[in-house]
Amino acid sequence: MKNKFNLATMLLCMVFGSGLMAQQNHSLKSHSLNEQTDSIMALETLIKNVNIFNGTSEKLITGKDVVYMGNKIQGIIPAGSDESKYHEVIDGKGGYLSPGLIDVHWHLTMGTNEMDYMFGSISYVAIHSGKEAGEQLLRGVTTVRDAAGNTFGLKKAIDDGTIPGPRIYPSGAIISQYSGHGDVRFAIPTNLPKEWGGPLGPGEASGNMLLVNGKAQMMSAVRQQLFLGATQIKIPVTGGVSSFTDPLYVLEFTEEEITAAVDVAADYGTYVMAHGHSSAGVIRALNCGVKSIEHGSVLTEDVVKLMAEKGAVFVESFEVLAQLKPLYTDPVRKKKLDEAMEGTANVAKWAKKYGVTMGFGTDLLFSPEGRKNELKDLGLRKDFYSSAEIMIQATGNGGKIVGLCGKRNPYGKVGVIEENAMADILIYSKNPLEDVSIVEDYENNLKLIIKDGKVHKNEL
Repeated sequence: MKNKFNLATMLLCMVFGSGLMAQQNHSLKSHSLNEQTDSIMALETLIKNVNIFNGTSEKLITGKDVVYMGNKIQGIIPAGSDESKYHEVIDGKGGYLSPGLIDVHWHLTMGTNEMDYMFGSISYVAIHSGKEAGEQLLRGVTTVRDAAGNTFGLKKAIDDGTIPGPRIYPSGAIISQYSGHGDVRFAIPTNLPKEWGGPLGPGEASGNMLLVNGKAQMMSAVRQQLFLGATQIKIPVTGGVSSFTDPLYVLEFTEEEITAAVDVAADYGTYVMAHGHSSAGVIRALNCGVKSIEHGSVLTEDVVKLMAEKGAVFVESFEVLAQLKPLYTDPVRKKKLDEAMEGTANVAKWAKKYGVTMGFGTDLLFSPEGRKNELKDLGLRKDFYSSAEIMIQATGNGGKIVGLCGKRNPYGKVGVIEENAMADILIYSKNPLEDVSIVEDYENNLKLIIKDGKVHKNEL
């Protein structure tokens, strides 16, 4: 009997003891959770004493402070709050706070000279690209839409903190037709297409370019880039300045092929961006559902108006044409460059006239020194837009453009200073809304760079 009693007592103790222990553990967990919550709240950072450009309005916000925590902005609050509750307080010293800049037509892998890019070591190109990405971030560019190139590894290295750089919205390989803007077999003209037994062309083996013909190949190519992690798809629909076998007037890809690309991208919740200089190819692309037109240097006014009616976005680049002028002395590319330079001004005026959403995209390539002039593109826009309009192009409009990838978006909202946007914050010592040229002199005028809530420069 005694043994039975002891056994029952033991069992009761075990049951109630385990309940008591569970209750104690729950209490400890709750206490720990509260501590973690308090700790998280304590990690909020306050930025005070600033004039705020929010990325969408031409009017500065004054009398307000910005709070961020982790990699997200918590909000814009009235100035003068209790500073003691914040983990850190940054005094902007009367400077001008802006969202990070967004270059929506950049080529991260095209920073070396052209021969190294086409035929050199892939690892060299990758290392060079990583170095350039760090330099680009220090110019205040916190986000780029890469407009063709194998940047998937670089994106991962930046995202996991291996190296500093802007966040990347990758397109993957530019998908081109044969004898199109992405066909660089001119370097070895005896090479047959791969379907006829020839080798992969320059750029294909490295994943920077992909040549296709027909609906089926287009669908396969788009799906492959999406498989690799592309956030949007890039195709040419007209000839290009830097290629040899396609004058600007050439239409590239049929309606069936373009529609196939648009449909596959849409199935994945994203869109197609199209390199296009001349009217006929851009009209075809717009009618097939392409949402982003790049370059457009020789478009007619009615096509720019159509772009507005279709709700497409437009990315016109200015500095790249000036950069290429001394480089492209061969008769083929020089003729195309002259055509593009002649038409650019009119297209910019029409884009403003019809209210087309314009992005800041520079397309600089194959010149490490020339690419350091990325921000000069902003000043060249002053012939057509006010400084405030240009800053909106480089921030809020850029955020809208990269955001077109919808469910493919691997990040949060960018290009704006508002609650729940990514904490990409710049502070300039002078007002860029009055004169955007001050942004070019980033070494002297850009005092604070925050990307993803992490400080990369602080000279306040």
